[in-house]
Amino acid sequence: MILREPKTSIPAQQDQSSDPVETLLAGLESMTAATSLRDLAVRCGMVLKGMLEAGEITVAFCARRVDKWQAVVGNETDLEAFTRSGESIAEINHDGKLLSGEQWLHDEAGIRVVVRSAQGGPSFSGRHVRVLRHTLRAAAHAGLLLQYRQHEKDLIFSHNQRVLQLTSLIDTGIEITKLDHQGISHRLALERATALTNASRGSVTITEGSCVVERLVFPQGTPESALKEGKNHIRSGFTFGGKRYEFELMDKESRTGVAAFDQTDQLLLDALARQVHASLENQYLVRQSLEKQKIEQDLAVAASIQQRILPAELPSLEGYDAAGVNFPSRSVGGDYYDVIPLPDGRYALVIADVAGKGMPAALLVSSLHAYLSAYLESALPVPELVRRLNRVICKASTDDKFITAFIGILDPATGQLETVNAGHTPGYLLRANGSVEELSRGGVPLGMLDIDFPYENDRVTLGKGERLLLYTDGIPEAQNEAGDLFQSVASLKEIFTRQNPSEARSFLQHVVATLKDFTADAPQADDITALYLIRR
Repeated sequence: MILREPKTSIPAQQDQSSDPVETLLAGLESMTAATSLRDLAVRCGMVLKGMLEAGEITVAFCARRVDKWQAVVGNETDLEAFTRSGESIAEINHDGKLLSGEQWLHDEAGIRVVVRSAQGGPSFSGRHVRVLRHTLRAAAHAGLLLQYRQHEKDLIFSHNQRVLQLTSLIDTGIEITKLDHQGISHRLALERATALTNASRGSVTITEGSCVVERLVFPQGTPESALKEGKNHIRSGFTFGGKRYEFELMDKESRTGVAAFDQTDQLLLDALARQVHASLENQYLVRQSLEKQKIEQDLAVAASIQQRILPAELPSLEGYDAAGVNFPSRSVGGDYYDVIPLPDGRYALVIADVAGKGMPAALLVSSLHAYLSAYLESALPVPELVRRLNRVICKASTDDKFITAFIGILDPATGQLETVNAGHTPGYLLRANGSVEELSRGGVPLGMLDIDFPYENDRVTLGKGERLLLYTDGIPEAQNEAGDLFQSVASLKEIFTRQNPSEARSFLQHVVATLKDFTADAPQADDITALYLIRR
């Protein structure tokens, strides 16, 4: 801005102020204490009133150049009594009786001053122009300080607001994690988001496919039409468990009316939505963990029961040495073996394998054990016993469950053995001359066909030194890390022929060790069970 000296010749006036510098400095100090643009304009007028020989003084301000001047001191009609020229900071009219000036501050705000000389008083001089000019420039500095203070105040308010939002976000996250009902967590998050962003209303909508499962609104009772009328919206959502959760806030409120949501509002809503998502996941995982614990407890009970079904040790057969092994692939298995003494002095040799694994297979093993024990007491011929077992297993199992079984009745005194193979792996009988007989005569697996299937039997006699091996398919079909089957690299029949230890347990230990060397670190895919008998 430039200084325009009077266009007409005005007699010089003598300075009346004894110490104009001190007066101006005091005026600057007063103006720097202003708390608003209006207050600054008032203080500027008071300073000028004391420094100029003025009859009347008018002070006005405007927040922007395009706004109308607002008088805060004096007569508003004087504001247009003087025509501005360009960007002049101060000038005197043609007769020297009117002094006018204006100063533009920060952000296009401005202060305008119009001073009339006292009636009958002297005309304004260049000294008065300089006083007005310096005072207005001092007001400009004061306005800059006012802007800085306001900016600082806004920063402090913004900082405090962010701290409040962050604290509330943390508190909300803690509260949500403690809730065990997802509807409460949704409502809490919605209420907090609405309050912290100053939104007038909000909603959370849960959809599954194209169907709305649930819709919560805040404040409660807000009509659907009000949710659609909002001008400003922010949204955040996530998908969990096949459902879509969508949070929406509308019409941010401010002192001046409805305002637009800012980036922080969106970040806050996103964070709250993530907390609800995490809460749902945590609740799901807790439920899964509890269910898993219950299943593990049930499996532990089932394993304990199954351990009682399987023999802790085999009975002592005079003139024979018998041993068995069982390694389930899970906590409970579907393999079964036993040597059962009968009332007439004979023994039942049993090995079985249920199709499938886990609890269903273990339950079917329990059923087989119970039915077998009952029928063995009836002293039925082996084919008839197996036929009856087939019928009851059909009724006790589903279509995809069946049992392969090998059942033999041994007379230890004579060595006579009657067997029926119900779809099981063949039994191996090693003769004294080194030949191997396969015991495979029988019929279909138990529970596979609900008909009176005529099972056939084998009758053999074990001589002294001769051996019998019964096993499940978990041995020949064991896999190594490359996916190779044990039977493709080692024949159990050949091992049975070559290995003739004096004790039955030694043979089974050799088979298990050979099997472990083959499978190495590969997971066990099936139950491993075997029964070995030597007649001394």
